[in-house]
Amino acid sequence: MAITRKELEELISVKPKVEKVATLSSDGKNLLLRVPKEIREMFSLDKGDKVRFVVDDKQKINFEVIKNAEEKEKRS
Repeated sequence: MAITRKELEELISVKPKVEKVATLSSDGKNLLLRVPKEIREMFSLDKGDKVRFVVDDKQKINFEVIKNAEEKEKRS
């Protein structure tokens, strides 16, 4: 039995757990990216934490959280 194109698209589509949009701003010297509150809370992000942007060969960006070294020491 054949399926329609719409049914196929629904089967293979990726539904993100969370999808938020952030806007770049500037302080006059740097471009700034504000991380949406829901994302900050999900990863317990705080001032001093670091993130890494990894771009793959298809121009997709992966956002990886690197917790602040001081925070790691507190938890140890």
